[in-house]
Amino acid sequence: MNSKMKIKALILDIDGVLVGEQKGYNSPDPHPDVVNALIRIKEKQIPITLCTAKPHFAISSIVEEASLDNPHITDGGGVIINPIKKEIIQSNLLKKSSALKVLDFFIKADFYVEFYTIDSYFSQKNFDQEIRKAHAYVLQHEAELVNLLVNEIEKYDVTKIMIVAKNENEK
Repeated sequence: MNSKMKIKALILDIDGVLVGEQKGYNSPDPHPDVVNALIRIKEKQIPITLCTAKPHFAISSIVEEASLDNPHITDGGGVIINPIKKEIIQSNLLKKSSALKVLDFFIKADFYVEFYTIDSYFSQKNFDQEIRKAHAYVLQHEAELVNLLVNEIEKYDVTKIMIVAKNENEK
């Protein structure tokens, strides 16, 4: 590398890059060596932006531990936020009528569905508990349980909808 070239910033994906699948080793959080590397990079005045399909609260432990006080891209690009400053830089919300149609369609087809807001996510009480438990582990945050998602969606600004196929046939 040319000695005059300088890295101006790093933009990193989280799943499969910083976080792996080995529970307690590199999941749900990165291995401590990875966090220490992020801290060393930051100490060199190189900003690090994390990108993820997850909501910001699912990456808050990484952001806080490495003191990544800058914007991060979350919710699959739906939200750009600095979680340390609690500053929302941009949010691309779903149109309520469209979100309601999507929810209604997949719930009637018996799919597991969640909807997400900037600070939380929602699931129906009667949905598959194992899927909900797996998501809570990955997101490090419990879903808010409601009787009917379609009755709740009008109350919130929705950043994304997650539809989970329970088997190959549903895929």
